Amino acid sequence: MNDISHETPPAENQTLSWATKINYGIGTTGRSLSNGLSSRLQYYLLAVLRMNRGLQGPLLVAGRLWDGLNDLLMGTVIDNTRSRWGKFRPWIAIGSLTNALVMVGLFGAPGALRESQGALFAYVAVLWLLWDMTYTMVDVAYWSMIPALSRPGRERDQISTIPRVFSGVFGIATAFNIQIIEFLGKGDELGGFRRFAVITSAIYVITAVYCAITVKEPGIAFPKQSAGEKKESIGLRKALSILIRNRQALVIVAVMILFNLAANMTNSSSIFFFRFVLKNDTQFSIFNIVMGLSSGVGMFAFPLLTKHFDRKLIYKLAFAMPCAGCTGMALSSRFAGSIVPFMAAAFLGHIGYGLMGVMQNVMLADAVDYGEYETGLRNEGIIFCTLTMLSKLAWAASDLLSLGVFSAVKFGGQDAVTATPAAVRGISCLMYVFPPIALAFSFLIYRAWYQLHPQRMEENQAVLKSKKEQAVSS
Repeated sequence: MNDISHETPPAENQTLSWATKINYGIGTTGRSLSNGLSSRLQYYLLAVLRMNRGLQGPLLVAGRLWDGLNDLLMGTVIDNTRSRWGKFRPWIAIGSLTNALVMVGLFGAPGALRESQGALFAYVAVLWLLWDMTYTMVDVAYWSMIPALSRPGRERDQISTIPRVFSGVFGIATAFNIQIIEFLGKGDELGGFRRFAVITSAIYVITAVYCAITVKEPGIAFPKQSAGEKKESIGLRKALSILIRNRQALVIVAVMILFNLAANMTNSSSIFFFRFVLKNDTQFSIFNIVMGLSSGVGMFAFPLLTKHFDRKLIYKLAFAMPCAGCTGMALSSRFAGSIVPFMAAAFLGHIGYGLMGVMQNVMLADAVDYGEYETGLRNEGIIFCTLTMLSKLAWAASDLLSLGVFSAVKFGGQDAVTATPAAVRGISCLMYVFPPIALAFSFLIYRAWYQLHPQRMEENQAVLKSKKEQAVSS
């Protein structure tokens, strides 16, 4: 084991100003608006561009799977970056600009492409892959800053929570994006998507670049090189080895893929549920507001709860609440004559999703420290690339499952977009039947193999501190 890591983590007595914490949170606001639009991609392809489901499946899934490798490449690039602006901030700025441009192109497809499935597939395929690659730049770099900015404990809980709260609050605009698109399009839904993409992309670039300018990277000290000395770089093979050797990071990836799969199934199917089953866009907007507010409650509550309760209990609540919420939505949709119990159940479930949104940041930040304990190396980029990787793999699984269900019930694409009895059953299963199954498997993995609880982290930190003091004295 090496004695000293390549980058020096934050000092024990180092604290971040609230201005820095807020500026860091601002960095994700524009991206949350853009993400809200990207979450409508399946609807855009299915109902607006009318792309054949047989083409959508390979496109969406292959793009997500390719992005798993792309995420690891980007994590490696970040950990190899040495610049006067640090190793994270340059990629936040570059990634946000390029990702915003690609977003405009993706949701600004020429209407003529709808006449040719082959041309439409080629256009969307190229831009979708470019979107994934450029999004990875900014997303991996942004979240990788958490362990560089903070030590395990209360401050890490705060710095993990603040951007999630910003994202949740500003992401409430997602509740109205279909209405905004219809307003901007004035009868032309394709034009509405294009104009909305331009607006959200502009906000995206402004907020991300502001974050890159104002949030410094304290605690990052690159070693000086003697004349003729080459800096050690990390290749893809070594990056993969680092990730595999970090057993807790792999456990977290498995847990979070299943957890995000559950959240994605409910969130992505909700537009179909309200538009084609309940036939009520107003209730869909209310549902999105409920999701945003309740997720925000969960995110905001996380650092408050960890101050007073055992973290294991909070983690268990994060699994249990979405299961209870899905059960409540299923029962109320079948037996209640009002939408109020349905929304109350959704509110309860998404508090749990909000808790887990912060948890995954904290867990991966702790996995960086665990990796340093095991190997002597800090690799924020490589470990945090799994955050985007797991999110995209979860979206791939969600897209594949929903396309399979839609194909089985002959809904959308080249078939009619109507609520047949089979379609109602299929959409309902995606909405609140399949998610608890994914959550149950996620919890079983967490219960069996996750180890980075507070006491273990304190023990690891004490060992690391002792090793570094010995290295300095020698």
